[in-house]
Parts: sequence; structure tokens; C-alpha cells
Amino acid sequence: EAGQQGALQCGSCGMLLAAGVAEDRLQHLRHHLRLRHALRFPGWKSERVVAEFWDGRIVLVLPGDPKYALSKAWAVLEQADAELGFPGPFPGQFPGNSRLYLFIHPRGAVIGCAEAQPIRQ
Repeated sequence: EAGQQGALQCGSCGMLLAAGVAEDRLQHLRHHLRLRHALRFPGWKSERVVAEFWDGRIVLVLPGDPKYALSKAWAVLEQADAELGFPGPFPGQFPGNSRLYLFIHPRGAVIGCAEAQPIRQ
């Protein structure tokens, strides 16, 4: 082994990194910052709450919503697509017939999302 340390998995984000490699730690920090920015949700004055639970609420984002809502929707979709390995839609475009449901934790973070689009047979 020549004194090398094994790989570690972050308990928060699940990323694997080499314990003694500075570049891995830097990439991990960048990943955390992107994740925090995309998933932070302080709340909006005119958010469309469709359901409330003891552990959070569901907010609906529609294509005609204000720019700040669409920007957050895009950031969440981009993050979800990256985590799932999908090449997301074109940057900055929210499909015109989509509905995005965000599950918001009481501490102000998006912890779940579902995008719904009508289908035609």
C-alpha cells in the first residue's frame, strides 16, 4: 500500500474522495458549494404551496412564474439531472408544459423534486 489511505465517502453528499489528496478535497468542496447553492430555499413571498406536512411543504413552480422561481427550478433540475447522469434540457429553459414540485425542508432546503409533463399517446 506504500502508506496510502483508502477512499472516503462523504456522509453528507455521498461523494467518494481520496483522504490524502488535496485536489480531491478541493473538488469535494466545490461540489458541496454547488449543491448548497442549488438546494438552498429561503422561501418566496408568493410561493405556491400545494401541501404542508410536519417535515416540510411542497411548492409548485410553473413556466409562467417569476424569473427567480424559474431560476431556482432550473438549478434544482440541473442538479438532479447531474446526480442521475442525465444530460438535462437546454440551459435556462423550463419546458412550457412542465410542473415542478419541490419538497422544502423546514430549515430551508430543497430535499426532493418531481417534474411532471403531460404525455400524448
